[in-house]
Amino acid sequence: MMETTRLASLNEEELLGEFLPKGSAKHLIREYASLYEVFLHTSDRQLRSIPGIGEAHLKRLLCVREVMHRVKNYNKKAIRVIHSPKDVMQFFRYLEDKEQEELWVLLLNTKNHIIQARQVSLGSINASIVFPREVFHAAVQSMAAAVIIVHNHPSGEASPSREDLAVTKVMIQAGKVMSIPLLDHVIIAKRGSLSMKENNASMWEEGSKAA
Repeated sequence: MMETTRLASLNEEELLGEFLPKGSAKHLIREYASLYEVFLHTSDRQLRSIPGIGEAHLKRLLCVREVMHRVKNYNKKAIRVIHSPKDVMQFFRYLEDKEQEELWVLLLNTKNHIIQARQVSLGSINASIVFPREVFHAAVQSMAAAVIIVHNHPSGEASPSREDLAVTKVMIQAGKVMSIPLLDHVIIAKRGSLSMKENNASMWEEGSKAA
């Protein structure tokens, strides 16, 4: 307990210095600003270039990175049924660390059990380049009863853009036509995630009237 308390009191540079040369730890924090950036947004080459970090120290850093990766991805294995947007946010929480936008479709059966999660596009989400056929082709292939689309905002803010709203409207209508409803569009971001269904329920109501 005393050791845990001691470690909790250390700043980021001091914590890195517990298993790296202190000069290397100082250089890393000065260069990359935080442990978050060090472990998630640096390449093996960048880490190896830091003075004092040889193969043994690099291996330690990579082991810590792998542990973090597995812990963050544990939710994907644990969550098999979607009860609420919070389940979707937990399942896709790893997307908050991505530096590029990714659009995923979560394929569900009639009881909202997850059949599969499939990446649909990589790059800026735009209604003109994200076509319903890419989302619903995956749904038809998997005999899905419903879908949820998910994408991340590398900016860290979850507020939907005009493009996000446009994509959602298109997908709602396509789901009506295909009889594979879009249950939600969830945006993942570091400073909080957002359910479009919870925040823009009128879009689904309008889609229902249009159908």
